[in-house]
Amino acid sequence: MLIDEIIKILQNKNKFLNTALLTKSNKNKLYYAVKQPDGNIKVVLPFFFQNEKFLKLKEYSDGIEGATQRVIEEIKKEMIKKKRFLPLAGYFGRIYKALYEPLTVVNCDLNIGYDLWKVDKYNYIKDDKIYLMLRMIFKEKEPSEIVDRINELCNDLNAFIKKIEIDTLIEEAKNIINQKYLRDKLDDLNLVCFIANNSKPARKYTEVRRHYRIAGPKEVNIPFECPKELEPIEVELKFGKKVEGLGIKRKEIFIITGRNAQGKTTLLQAIDSGRDDHLIGDGREFIITTKSLSKASTGSMEMSGQDISLFFQKLPPGIKGSPKAVYGTASGSMYMAYQIQRAITNKTKLILIDEDNSAVNLLVSGVLSKWFEGVKSLAEIIMENREKLGESAFIIVTSSLDLLTALGDRAIYLEDHKAKYLDLDYFREELGRYYLELASKFIKVKKVKN
Repeated sequence: MLIDEIIKILQNKNKFLNTALLTKSNKNKLYYAVKQPDGNIKVVLPFFFQNEKFLKLKEYSDGIEGATQRVIEEIKKEMIKKKRFLPLAGYFGRIYKALYEPLTVVNCDLNIGYDLWKVDKYNYIKDDKIYLMLRMIFKEKEPSEIVDRINELCNDLNAFIKKIEIDTLIEEAKNIINQKYLRDKLDDLNLVCFIANNSKPARKYTEVRRHYRIAGPKEVNIPFECPKELEPIEVELKFGKKVEGLGIKRKEIFIITGRNAQGKTTLLQAIDSGRDDHLIGDGREFIITTKSLSKASTGSMEMSGQDISLFFQKLPPGIKGSPKAVYGTASGSMYMAYQIQRAITNKTKLILIDEDNSAVNLLVSGVLSKWFEGVKSLAEIIMENREKLGESAFIIVTSSLDLLTALGDRAIYLEDHKAKYLDLDYFREELGRYYLELASKFIKVKKVKN
């Protein structure tokens, strides 16, 4: 096999090859050589590069993955800007974008971007070495020619890695440690989320980074600034840095509202991404969110005894069982009810809801829904049985559900993508006047018809 020939030659010529991983069980899984659709040869092999400066990172071992990712990103930057290490970039062929695509996310718990070059159990720094799984593309076909190119690449990489400033890696490790530290400190601060001033939530999507959790920052990105009326809090981090911003409190109903296309969903996605750690420059470094988080949205699933009795007093035709044990294909509102009730039962600390992805009848009630559906909306529960929401805080994005907005504990509205304070006492008074005015119009219409 081609990979066997390559390894046989490499073992005599390459001091960087990580032979410990070249086992029979790893062959053709972890390491391999295969012809690509464009005729090139893809070779995947493990290597390590030594740098005594890495020993200075021992003091910052809790953030070592940040330092590792920074090394990888510096290599990618060199590929893109100076057209260096071309086999690692696949010569910038269309099908190889994942090889050199920048990534500023560390420690994401979703299985997304798995094909991107990033920190994992095969890409890490330990003691004075960095271990890297290199995915290389070669135009050469002969094993000896491929090995020559691998040796050139490894020597070039080794020289480059030794020149990366250790202070840059230390700062990146400190940055990750600070994020973990603040996330661990949320409970002590009575918070479920913290959004630092000057955070930049907007994301730029690419062909290989299509999810907001791994997307990079946009060039035009309006920084978040906590309205002073919401009393920004200041937090001191582990490494001497202080950050100020908005703290979302435990058990709070926090509303994000505003007109369309003002960044409401983008901000909610950034809050969701606060479960991850981010490299310096991502823009979301200090949007820090509890990992005890659930998102509720409309959808469908086959129910097999799930409890939705918090919201449903009776079941619609075609659904078997009872509200406490439902059987059948759930509607969008039933599915969302199940998600919220499950999160509350599990004492999830934060539940995220976006009106655009929601069953509206589960969020606010209408006359018809009260007549026909037997559904108690989230708005009604907040008004009448707030204690049933347990330990969970809610962050709710809405643009048209005025009643739900009025029931919030605190709120912001986004205008020109900037966060503004929404005075809920004033809003409730305005909403009351609006309802009375609307009611008087209905009465007039009724009189005219009679």
